[in-house]
This record gives sequence, C-alpha cells and structure tokens, in this order.
Amino acid sequence: MYPPHLLYLKEKGTIWFNPCWGLNGFWNEYRKLKERLNKPHDYVWNHRDLKRAKEIYATSIVAIAVAKQNKTKWWIQKPEIDPPDGVIGTIIQKDNIQEMHIREVEVVEQVKDALLDTIRNKLSRKQYEPNTMLVCYISQGGIFDFKKESEIIAKEITSLNHIFLVFDGLKLTDIPQNVMGNDFLRAIYKTSLVQIKPVFSFITIDPIEDCKLWRDGKDGSFFIFEGMGRGGSRPITLENPPKLF
Repeated sequence: MYPPHLLYLKEKGTIWFNPCWGLNGFWNEYRKLKERLNKPHDYVWNHRDLKRAKEIYATSIVAIAVAKQNKTKWWIQKPEIDPPDGVIGTIIQKDNIQEMHIREVEVVEQVKDALLDTIRNKLSRKQYEPNTMLVCYISQGGIFDFKKESEIIAKEITSLNHIFLVFDGLKLTDIPQNVMGNDFLRAIYKTSLVQIKPVFSFITIDPIEDCKLWRDGKDGSFFIFEGMGRGGSRPITLENPPKLF
C-alpha cells in the first residue's frame, strides 16, 4: 500500500516539472518582483512574495545534483499543501512496471542565525517523514567551514538523516585565479550543494551546462505520471504550459 502521506502524488493529472524549468522560472519571478517593487536586491530577495519561488529553486538544485550524482533523470513537484516544500522524483523499473521513486524536500533559509542553529531550529519545529531531505539555503554571505559543520551535525541526533546546504557561488579553492572579465563571471556563475549528513560531499551545479539539453529543446519541461505500480509516464503537449509559479 502506498504511504497515506504520499497519496497526493496519485491524484489524476499530477504534473512533474524539469528542474531546469524551476531554475529558469525562479529567476523570472525574481526579475518580475524586482521590477514591481523597484527595490534593491536584498529587499526583493527577502520579500515574502518570493518565498514559494525560493522553495522551488532549492528543490530544483537538489534534483539536478542528485541527477548528476546518480546519472538518472529527476523531476520536481511543488505540492499545494505544506509540508513538504517540494518533491523530487525519478522513474524506475520494478518487475517490468514503471514506478515513481520520490523524496520529499523541506527548505529552510539561513539569513541571520548561525548556520547550525538555523538547521536545529527547523528540525525542532515539526515532525517530518523519514524520507524527507532538509535543504538549507545560505543567503547570508560569509566564509564557512563546511567540513567542520558536517562533523558537528553528524554527531547530533536529528529527526532527518539527509541534510544539504545550497549556496550561490563556489568553494574558495575552486574560484579561478587567472581569469578576467566575462570568462571570470562565467566561471563563477554556479551554485554549490553540500551534503553534511549522513556523509560529507560537495557538488557544483552549472546552470548553463547542466541545463543545456533543456534550453536546446532536447529535454522536456514537464510530463504526467499516470500511476504508481500499474501505469507509466506519458509526455503532454499543451498550447499553454502548466503553471508552476
């Protein structure tokens, strides 16, 4: 029997989105909000109207990272009811039947509090399903020792065993030293994802390279998965694309 807390994924017409669609949509939402408010970046970035888009953005980053690590295609979904903040899923073959293997995603943003305090506070507020991945988006600039943070949180008893950090940019050791101008901007225009529990790992997302197939129209933007355990997946063509944001 499918777990009751995931029954919303079986609703007819459930649409899954390409995470690259999520990245692109987020920055479109950011630009539209900035034009509407006519305010500086920090004000716009922290505005409540960008919260949903940020959750989609963080979920998309995780989906792309998992896809790169596992060399499989992962999709995203944004449920109407919170929690979770997002869902990532991949199609697997089981007994010659297609099934959707999913992980729920909960997102928290580190703005003012210390990084580990932000994570601890988030985990103390709710009881999450065991399959949930916690993603902490680091908005506050600074220098972090992620290896040390990982060692600290690994020793603590937490309600979730899969914890990730996301930030725009690169590790200091990965920033190019002898590159200037547009080449430098292209080199650092990346997003990083750090897994700090249960193991420590680091992966870099290059929106330009990792979404090339999607931008070239060779990778779909969305699809409908028709059933758990008995159905399959089918592409959909619509004059007006489904709404994610």
